[in-house]
Amino acid sequence: MEIKCKIIDETGKEKGELQLNPAVFGARVSGGTVHQVVRWQLAKRRSGTHSTLTRGMKKGGGSKPWRQKGLGRARAGSRNSPVWVGGGVAHGPQPRDYEFKIPKGIRKKALCGVISHRVHRGRFVVVDKVGIKEGKTKEMVSFLEKAGLPKSTLIVGDEDLSLVERSARNIKGVDVISVNGVNVYDVLRHQYVVVCREALQRLEDRLA
Repeated sequence: MEIKCKIIDETGKEKGELQLNPAVFGARVSGGTVHQVVRWQLAKRRSGTHSTLTRGMKKGGGSKPWRQKGLGRARAGSRNSPVWVGGGVAHGPQPRDYEFKIPKGIRKKALCGVISHRVHRGRFVVVDKVGIKEGKTKEMVSFLEKAGLPKSTLIVGDEDLSLVERSARNIKGVDVISVNGVNVYDVLRHQYVVVCREALQRLEDRLA
């Protein structure tokens, strides 16, 4: 089975099609595997610094507010009781690490699957070079318009990406990432994936 994608020059003009490795760009993966990897990525990003004061952590509350019997009021043992206004929190969140582990093979399989899906849908484009010379927003806007790309595009590069990143910084939905940083979540968040030609082989080597 032949797997092909569109290739464009730095002005956005289509040059033809490029043959891709079917073992990498023609992979299939279950939705459950992709979901598992996305959960893993988002869990790694959580700071887990949420914290509440339980009744034992709050200051004071050591003395009994009033005597046990004879006042006609409900008995109370501490002002820090969770049922009191200003008391401690019962079973509240405490700092924790949300990260969990999944095998590298599963992560690679999911990434191959989501990129292959973009290839299958015609939303994977190879560009000779992103023609950004000054790092200005208007350069990136012009490139996207000429290439017919939406403002929901992930650009993958291999060389120094500082000018490309700067030109895309103020465009919501356009992100620039290195080959080593390509991940399942970012691919899913963007409609199109644009890969610089010099980065394509490295991407294939990483996923093979």
